[in-house]
Amino acid sequence: MNIKKNVSGMVLLEVLISILLFSFGVLGLVGMQVIATQNSLNSQDRAIASILANDMVSQMWIKKSGSIAAVAADINVWKLKVQNSALSNAIGDVTQVGDIATITITWKAPTKTAADNRNKYETNVVVQ
Repeated sequence: MNIKKNVSGMVLLEVLISILLFSFGVLGLVGMQVIATQNSLNSQDRAIASILANDMVSQMWIKKSGSIAAVAADINVWKLKVQNSALSNAIGDVTQVGDIATITITWKAPTKTAADNRNKYETNVVVQ
């Protein structure tokens, strides 16, 4: 009878260890899901920034102007569009050096702390 009590105690211990290992596995899966969700949101933000930048590029090409000064009013409207976009704390900027215009959009996700760097999307376009 003493042997049966020891065996049943070992089975209980094995079950507890199995539950512990299973719990660690589930915690690992939850952690991976959190990271996947964060990466998905970051990807969505980058897609929005890309669309906004391409909108400005399109406006510049439609005007076919050799400088960004000719589309200054459009740039101001575009900057307001960037600020009011789904990107939090977004800032748009257009600069020109020679015939290359640089369109930059920076934003900071609401989940980031003040010490974290801002996200940045930048594209260059030839203005002719």
